Amino acid sequence: MMSMAAEVRKKLTWEDIRDLPEGEKAELVEGELYLAPTAGTPHQSIGTRLTVLIFNFVEERDLGWFSGRDVHYVFDEHNHFEPDLSFVAKDRMHLIRGPYVDGPPDLAIEILSPSNRKHDTELKFRYYARFGVKEYWMVDPDAKAIAIFALEGADYELVGEFTPGQPIRSRVLEGLSFDPAKIF
Repeated sequence: MMSMAAEVRKKLTWEDIRDLPEGEKAELVEGELYLAPTAGTPHQSIGTRLTVLIFNFVEERDLGWFSGRDVHYVFDEHNHFEPDLSFVAKDRMHLIRGPYVDGPPDLAIEILSPSNRKHDTELKFRYYARFGVKEYWMVDPDAKAIAIFALEGADYELVGEFTPGQPIRSRVLEGLSFDPAKIF
């Protein structure tokens, strides 16, 4: 009788991936490593424009900490994410631990591209809600639209889908308003 060897995969943790090369966008989902491809020029341009708008708003009002580049958020031992852009409210800034943040951001923003669309719209959508990201923006360069979701209980509620000519509304960054035409 032949015995079948079961494949045992080790669930990865922050300790396993923290020494990856700078600039490598690595995420853990249930201990499995996901590497994201380098963002293209349109993705980077939209990210830069959003960063300028939101960073200035946050700084002028001393609301907390906004990052316009990938930051490693440790949700738990086996679930770590790097949103394209993110915000941590002032009362939670104690969670920032140098190379990572010990918990989810208050706001996560993902700029969709063909290579990451399913990962961002399905998987991250579920995990961001599960771990308490208060607001999630999906920025779609192809549709020239920003879908904003706010956490209501354990699930996201669509706040709105904003296109050029329809200024965005954020619940986390109350008072922030801009026409999406500024970023597309």
